Amino acid sequence: MKKGIFLCLKITLISGVFFILINKQFTLKGIGLTFFISAIYSFGLGLGNIFLNDYLNTKWSWIAQTNKRVWAGIIATVLYIIPVILAIHYFLFVILENKNPQYFFSTKMIWVHLFWIIFALGISAFLHARGFMKNWKASVKKETKQHEIVAKIASAKFESLKSQLDPHFLFNSLNVLVSLIGENPKQAEKFTTKLSKVYRYVLEQRNKELIPLEEELKFARTYMELLQMRFEDAVEFNIPSSVSNPELKIVPLSLQLLLENAVKHNVVSSTKPLEIHIFEAGDFLQIQNTLHPKENIGKSTKIGLKNIVDRYILITEKSVEIKNNNKTFTVSLPLLTK
Repeated sequence: MKKGIFLCLKITLISGVFFILINKQFTLKGIGLTFFISAIYSFGLGLGNIFLNDYLNTKWSWIAQTNKRVWAGIIATVLYIIPVILAIHYFLFVILENKNPQYFFSTKMIWVHLFWIIFALGISAFLHARGFMKNWKASVKKETKQHEIVAKIASAKFESLKSQLDPHFLFNSLNVLVSLIGENPKQAEKFTTKLSKVYRYVLEQRNKELIPLEEELKFARTYMELLQMRFEDAVEFNIPSSVSNPELKIVPLSLQLLLENAVKHNVVSSTKPLEIHIFEAGDFLQIQNTLHPKENIGKSTKIGLKNIVDRYILITEKSVEIKNNNKTFTVSLPLLTK
């Protein structure tokens, strides 16, 4: 409201000075009359258009309902300006100057009416266009800000998810090492050497969003060799030595987490060997293991699997597929090329 009044005062001052100079109305009466008439036009048309524009903005959005807002603005502006211009002219010429009412409808006055109506419509069109641009810029700024917030949240969440890998991996690896030290010291020494290589890989890849499938398969093979050092013939695995496309990528350390879960939740023995098969199937990499669920293991937190699913959600629209047919447990990881 205050901004509208201030704007109308500015228009009154500028237009008043302009018409005083054009008409050379330098007398006190002439100056006062010119500013009075300018104020009538400025406040009659200006404030009305401001209120009209604000009202229409509450009904229809410039961004979401552009067509409706444009047509509503055109119709409402025309219906407002024509009667207001005619009312102002009737007051100025018939009442203030005491002209004959017939003069109000004369050819000369019709052209005066038409000029001011067209002029007012032009100003209104400018104000509406200005309003549209302001709303559009605000919308773009808001959308950009929202994208920045979403990106920051996603980045923070992604970093949080990746940070779970190190302690999770180290904790389980140390458990394996502790078991080997008591059972087979020589194997424990070999395990330690391989573990150092594996952990180096973990440290190198943990900051990456995606990793070549070929590298991850090579790492998975090394990790499975670590498991075989402990379980010997109780673990059988089949991992492809090559990939169909060297550009294919997956989430780093996803295979390690899935292999780790397979060992954690299943009986691993010579009588019930754990069989793990990794292979490409269309646009997915499938990791399949036989099911021999451990008893009294407690409720699984599924941190590892959820970690993988959440990380894929953050970088692609393709979903991780999980199938359990009571004989085998299969996880299908989307193969990406970005």
